[in-house]
Amino acid sequence: MNKKIISIASLIFVAAIGFISYYTEVMINGWEGLKWTGNFYWTFIFLPLVFCIWLKLVAVKTLSVKQAVLFLISYVISFILIFLLLFFTYNGRSTGLILFMLTEGIPHFEESGSLMHLLYATIAINVMLTFLVAFAENMIAAKIFNIKFLKCAKVLVFFFPALFFLAAWALLIVLYFLKVFPRMNPNNLSESIFIFKTGTIIFSTVLGEGLFILSGRKGT
Repeated sequence: MNKKIISIASLIFVAAIGFISYYTEVMINGWEGLKWTGNFYWTFIFLPLVFCIWLKLVAVKTLSVKQAVLFLISYVISFILIFLLLFFTYNGRSTGLILFMLTEGIPHFEESGSLMHLLYATIAINVMLTFLVAFAENMIAAKIFNIKFLKCAKVLVFFFPALFFLAAWALLIVLYFLKVFPRMNPNNLSESIFIFKTGTIIFSTVLGEGLFILSGRKGT
């Protein structure tokens, strides 16, 4: 079988393992509301280890212990930062607390409609910070795994996480119509929170990061 096909097929398998593991944990811990944002997920320990095994066997056969450890550390830090940003973005109590602290003492602030504007601005900033964290993770991975690309391509790498979001959304819609997510309804398909709640973003991110590494190390 073609080596390239094996590499991509095995990467899809690893991404699927992460997605299934995470979604199963969400369902076991409780699907309702935002309860999932306060839970610990073993997937985020298990998946990086599986991904490192894939790297060693497929993408970076010269992978050293140092490279693996650096990757795991960068992954954990990125996960913590992104999870905190998601928590503040989607958890109404946290966002409301921040807004209350920012607006306390400002006369007629709520009546002016500025509170909603501030809420949307907070969400927009959190989303941008999420992209920045993902971009930083890509650049760190490029450094760790000696990924070569043109300097001008760094601009494209910055927008690379957007593809993760779009792919996760497309997968969410497909799997919903395949009846994989019985707790969802059609209105949920327009809410970005469900790509995180179901874990389709995990599938698309693992797949995207793997392809990023494979393409960057082509011929090395």
